[in-house]
Amino acid sequence: MTEQLIRTLGAELGEEGSWSEGIVVISEFLTEVVGIDSLDISPRDGSGLSAYNLVTPRALVRILQYLSSSQNNGTYRSALATPGEEDSTLQERLSDLEGRVFAKTGTISNVNSLSGYLTRDDGSEVIFSILSNGSGLPSGQVRDAIDDIVRILAR
Repeated sequence: MTEQLIRTLGAELGEEGSWSEGIVVISEFLTEVVGIDSLDISPRDGSGLSAYNLVTPRALVRILQYLSSSQNNGTYRSALATPGEEDSTLQERLSDLEGRVFAKTGTISNVNSLSGYLTRDDGSEVIFSILSNGSGLPSGQVRDAIDDIVRILAR
């Protein structure tokens, strides 16, 4: 489905939408509208599964900042996982921060990530993105380390 969306976006540039034209549309939006440095992101497919997709935590934080200031922020944020939420990817994680974390997890072979919004102990909000790629460690151990970093950020 995401690959078709890229082709549809590509139709904005040409008669027949192509994958390569769609990637151009996405890249231009991210750099020119969202304000991401072109060195921080390199999309290669719509699903995000290609090993050639590259994104830095800085780029993900910038996307989250952009979304936070959009008129659809409430809708977007409510779609993110929260600790303790039934059937969510954070259901069994960060229970001590319930109601304070809204985030998207990412897990594929030897890659773990967590990016989102956190309300700190002092009430301020921090936008964060933690990525682990190719650590060689068990996924559960990496998830625990990511959660520990979020707890430190909460202080």
